[in-house]
Amino acid sequence: MLDNLKLYVWEDVLCDYTCGMMVALATDVDEARRLIQLKTDCIPEDDLAREPLEVIDPTAFISWGGG
Repeated sequence: MLDNLKLYVWEDVLCDYTCGMMVALATDVDEARRLIQLKTDCIPEDDLAREPLEVIDPTAFISWGGG
């Protein structure tokens, strides 16, 4: 079941005082966008319209907290 899933990562989005990231595990980028929209209705359209990084190989991401 997990074989056809990819991790989609949008970095440097949701910027207020600092920028954040959005992440979705999905079969394709359209499904990833739908999953993110299901979480909240206040995602800026221009952030969601950006092309995410499609992760298919092992990697790590670090996001510092801040304000």
